[in-house]
Amino acid sequence: MKALVIGAGPVGTFAAIGLARRGHEVVVVDRDPGPAADGSWHRAGVMQGVAPHAWRGHVVRAMQEEMPDVVEALCAAGARIGEMPGMPGLVTAMFARRPLVERVLRETAQAESTLRWITGHAESLLLDDQQVRGVVVDGDPLWGDVVVVATGRAGRLGDELRGPSAGGSCGTSYIFRTYRTRPDVPAFDSPFPSFAVGPGYASLVMPADNRTHHVLLICPSDAAELPVLRTADGFEGAAAAVPHTAPWADPAAHQAITDVQVGGNLTNTYRLQGPALGLPPAEGLYYLGDSVCTLNPANGRSLALHVPHAKFFLDHVDGDPTDVSLALDQWAEEHIRPWWADHVVTDASLLRRFHGEDVSPDEQLPSDVIAAAAALHPEWMPIVGPFGGMFAGPEVLDQLREPVAQMLRDGWLPPIEGPARESLVPSRVGT
Repeated sequence: MKALVIGAGPVGTFAAIGLARRGHEVVVVDRDPGPAADGSWHRAGVMQGVAPHAWRGHVVRAMQEEMPDVVEALCAAGARIGEMPGMPGLVTAMFARRPLVERVLRETAQAESTLRWITGHAESLLLDDQQVRGVVVDGDPLWGDVVVVATGRAGRLGDELRGPSAGGSCGTSYIFRTYRTRPDVPAFDSPFPSFAVGPGYASLVMPADNRTHHVLLICPSDAAELPVLRTADGFEGAAAAVPHTAPWADPAAHQAITDVQVGGNLTNTYRLQGPALGLPPAEGLYYLGDSVCTLNPANGRSLALHVPHAKFFLDHVDGDPTDVSLALDQWAEEHIRPWWADHVVTDASLLRRFHGEDVSPDEQLPSDVIAAAAALHPEWMPIVGPFGGMFAGPEVLDQLREPVAQMLRDGWLPPIEGPARESLVPSRVGT
């Protein structure tokens, strides 16, 4: 079988390696030519190419099952495997910057003897009586028996064969910078990222590879402070003013190694393989990754869903094409859609809170509020803990919704820490 994989992000390259190692001829098509001769690499067309990424344990386990050599190469290059405290062997995440992961995946893929790489743009699909025959790449036909579309958030290949996306904008943006801890100073080696909600914003500190970490501030996309926060002085001043991030943006201990970056146009979207549930787009045509679901990246859940989805595809790809397509949809309905729905509710609630509204006990309670309430109820941790680690789906929290609603009626509110967003940049535009 000849498989065409369109898009060489982490999900597409993972799928390409897996297909090649199952004996298939594989052609990867991607617009990005790869790292420059000096080693620098700006991923063409990938806004989030240098953004913080969470490689949760689900990703690590799929890689260890499918391609353990990739995990070994990543660790040799400086990636760090986090483990649950007191539970050695239970992987919480792999901490690594995306360029490191993509570099190792690309090098591994290009070493496969049955895999070929083409730098180009896949413009359209080649179809014959509802069966995929290949793609048009920069005006020329490229023939294949199977086409895997893993083109990411901006991809539109085969849109005409699918139903509309459900969901839309999160209404928030994030601003971040990457730091390297100076010698003789303890690095941020937590087994988890650290997240906090402030009045009008949230903040995140995420560990990475080789003594690096990311500091993020998350705020409404229409916040008046955003133009200042995206400048070096504005970001550094704000990060120093937030107690949660101040220690990790301290220039005496951590050197900034990137410019301030902005992640905008964040969405929570979900899309079926074909025009409706139970209807494949075309025989031999499969969608993976962000072409199925996009999530607000702040919770780091996307890859924990997309890579196992790709692993499921690899384990079933040699079956009947229609059955494979329907099975991909069913897997997504069971494992991806519930997390998308959770994001839609939680992110809408968080945006309202960023604008000064309180959580109402009469609304559908967001999962982050339930998790915050669990801090006062240690007996709830057997429920909230598996949810937080994505070992149990959002539905596990249903049993806590009414107890938390009662806490809200009794006057409890989820904790907020730090100065108000307006005070982070007192010299913002318009004041």
